[in-house]
Amino acid sequence: MKHFKVTGTIKVFQMEAAWFYIDVPLIKVPKTERRGWGSVPIMATVGKTTWRTSIFPMKKDYYFIPLKKSVRKKEDMFEGDIITISYSVAQ
Repeated sequence: MKHFKVTGTIKVFQMEAAWFYIDVPLIKVPKTERRGWGSVPIMATVGKTTWRTSIFPMKKDYYFIPLKKSVRKKEDMFEGDIITISYSVAQ
């Protein structure tokens, strides 16, 4: 199984309920079967926390990984922080 790593700045979608995320360049998106909305299911790890999520398309050349509130709380992460996420395709 191939593993990936991406480093990025935590950003916020300003909507009714804010979503926190980091960008994933297209070259860091696993080449595998896509699911709903073009998503790729992954197992992600940041710090000591691992969770199941997906990579979602945002723009033509970028995807994003959403950051759950529980993960951000456990890892003490905030908007503007630079983090590294390791991930692989979820089975």
